[in-house]
Amino acid sequence: MKSNIIYSIVVCLAAFALPFMVACSSQEESLPDTTEAALFLNIEPLTQTRSGLAELLVKEKMRNVRVIILHENGTVEHNRYYELESAEETKYILLKVTPNEKKKIFLFANEKSVSAVEGVTVTEGGTTGDQSLTDFFNRYTENSPGFETEINNLYFTPDYSNEKPIPMSSMYEIEVPEKGNVEKTFYVVRVATKFTINFMNWRGEEVIVNKFTLQKHADKNFLMAHVNDSEQNRTLFDGKTWIEWLKEVSDASSEDDTKDSTEAAGWLKDYDLPALADKEKIYTHTEAVTIGKPTVDIDYPDNSKAGVAQNVFYLPESMNLKAGEPVHGEQEYILTLHIKEGEKEKEFICTLPNLKALFRNTHVVVNITLKNSMEIVVDVIPYSEVELDPIFGLDIKE
Repeated sequence: MKSNIIYSIVVCLAAFALPFMVACSSQEESLPDTTEAALFLNIEPLTQTRSGLAELLVKEKMRNVRVIILHENGTVEHNRYYELESAEETKYILLKVTPNEKKKIFLFANEKSVSAVEGVTVTEGGTTGDQSLTDFFNRYTENSPGFETEINNLYFTPDYSNEKPIPMSSMYEIEVPEKGNVEKTFYVVRVATKFTINFMNWRGEEVIVNKFTLQKHADKNFLMAHVNDSEQNRTLFDGKTWIEWLKEVSDASSEDDTKDSTEAAGWLKDYDLPALADKEKIYTHTEAVTIGKPTVDIDYPDNSKAGVAQNVFYLPESMNLKAGEPVHGEQEYILTLHIKEGEKEKEFICTLPNLKALFRNTHVVVNITLKNSMEIVVDVIPYSEVELDPIFGLDIKE
């Protein structure tokens, strides 16, 4: 279900703590008395499980975490913010909670990266204006109603520039018994997709990619994933929640990432983007990429090494449907390379093979092999046995 796709999950969030909220430093609590229950939350990322891929970058980790717990009647029981000392991949929290209730737990990471939210209205002094995600959270104090409706309506324009941490979110429903405590590992999902472009040069000369583009992606995402309760998804998840399914797919990819196994896992295509999202955006990488010449060992050809270069970028969760596909059908994404050839520039256009959806937290790994005679092979992990050559789907334009 994820062509070059690796799913990973993380958690965290940041913001001001209101005066009546517990201090931001150490908010872990003591064990409860007989009228309370304890909730032990182990919040951690679902790391990239595929062998051979780099560990999480700093911006893919947690810098802060927010936990909002709702009573069974939908009012706020806890709104807690935790600042982390460094970029972390796990956070352990102990909270006292009211027993004998079904609760909803909302988890967020890196909220300070969201400078303005849309879909909700805040009015101060008779004036309606923008608010940050932190401003939004700080409105919800103990016993406040309406949080779930508003958080599900909230969307924003992601900013993945520089080392700004990627926002993450998730929601869990749990039963807290009348007696006893609950301990569980909770995952948070990145509101982003990641592309890793690996260039491998086997030509006898240096290659310069003047620029490359990817089309078409969205410009806005919901903070909370809008995964539809449809027959398509119920069949795909097979009794699991979408987060449980996502983790299972991620774990399985480290064991077997062949085309057949990934197709068997399926693709999460039935999700929604904000109605005001522009789905026609084109990502353009304008900084030239230089790929050095290969190192050739004439005596031992197997020891020869290609010239290599790598580029990593992030895009919002998107939905670019193939022509003729219904809503929530199969998607496609087109990569265009502008390669310098002497005094000219040639354009190579490729529909990325086997990339059928671009749901949040997807990691797309594209291997581009540059060969002699203007041949370019495009391989999208995990379908390493599928090669794309100029005869199959790769257009060349001068």
